[in-house]
Amino acid sequence: MRNEKVEIRNTKGEIYVLVCVWVLIIVTVFSVVFTYASVITTVKVQKTNSEIVFDSFVANNSIIIFNNIKQGKNATRGIDESAYLTFLKQFCTLDEHDGKLYSTDTNGSEKYSMTIPEIGFIEAEKLELYASYTMYVPIRFAGVTVTTAKVPVKISSALTSKN
Repeated sequence: MRNEKVEIRNTKGEIYVLVCVWVLIIVTVFSVVFTYASVITTVKVQKTNSEIVFDSFVANNSIIIFNNIKQGKNATRGIDESAYLTFLKQFCTLDEHDGKLYSTDTNGSEKYSMTIPEIGFIEAEKLELYASYTMYVPIRFAGVTVTTAKVPVKISSALTSKN
């Protein structure tokens, strides 16, 4: 093997500018993809937690309705929406102020916020409920909130009998 010196044809360094631009573009694309994945993960985790609490809420209400029927009370007063809100705040460790629910990280900065869930019946005279709310997930760059992603969420739960 011979030690050959390769002579650089372009000594001005112009090609390095193009390489730097391409690296910046690729890094920016990766950053956007990872930020999007982070927002989607946050929304899916919160939606799953809300579904767990909502299913428990529907099951609890079905027990109350069944007990009323057993006691001869055919009419129920409706559902207690504040009970769902209390369960949701406890399960997801949410704080409530200014008409919204907030989740914070260990540093005290906001992970996301959401509107107070609106609960309603899918079909009258049946225990088929829905809850809808809007999540606001801040998108940060270098520790500064650039924008906020607004994601509408709707969950449903129903108690059906096995016939």
